[in-house]
Amino acid sequence: MTGAALAVSAARFVATRNGDDSPADTRVPVTRVLPAPGQSFVTGEIEFVSADGVQSEPVLSPFTLTALEQGTGKGTIENALVDDKRTTIFWGGGTDLPLDGDGGGVDMNGAVVEVDPSGITWTISGGRRLLPGAYQAGAPVAVGVAGLATSRDTVSFTADARTVLNTTAGVVVKLDPRRLEVNGPGRVSARGKLTVTDSAGTHSATSIDFAAGPYKVIVVNQGSKLVLDATLQGPVTAT
Repeated sequence: MTGAALAVSAARFVATRNGDDSPADTRVPVTRVLPAPGQSFVTGEIEFVSADGVQSEPVLSPFTLTALEQGTGKGTIENALVDDKRTTIFWGGGTDLPLDGDGGGVDMNGAVVEVDPSGITWTISGGRRLLPGAYQAGAPVAVGVAGLATSRDTVSFTADARTVLNTTAGVVVKLDPRRLEVNGPGRVSARGKLTVTDSAGTHSATSIDFAAGPYKVIVVNQGSKLVLDATLQGPVTAT
């Protein structure tokens, strides 16, 4: 994160009573973290947050590929090993494609992520790395070797350093609610009961839009609430 936050120490007066009418005065050092110049902290309960250009931990298997519109979103798994042979697995997007496995997962760096009370949605397109491991594709696919493809209801395959998942626009991975931490540079937007702290002070907002720049976004579930803790380096529009 560009522009480190400033830690400011101050003495806080704390009054306690020692069983009489005279308070015992103590000076307790308190550290407050303030935004650096050009930096904003955004916290609070949210209805929605999105970020693009994310840098994140991979999404581990099992996960499911879903086409938002049937026939539009689709994908391939290239350089997969099926029966020890290099091949391509073709998914047409007509049904969801569950990918289960042992130790596998998919690299989400550069993706778009959205969080709301229903869970986390990753929107992916283009090529991204599948983590090495054994997988089971749990829906109908076509498997091609040397330019020929045959239909299979399911297929087991192994991914290694050469295996890539390629998807068109309109393919998502949806996850149940859970803690999320992502970094960028990129764009961030959020809606909810927000508090924005910057060099000018602290104020309330119902939405923010961060156009571009380094960021760190953390979302945690607290009961039925989604709580945001974001650090944004650059101009923030708050309303």
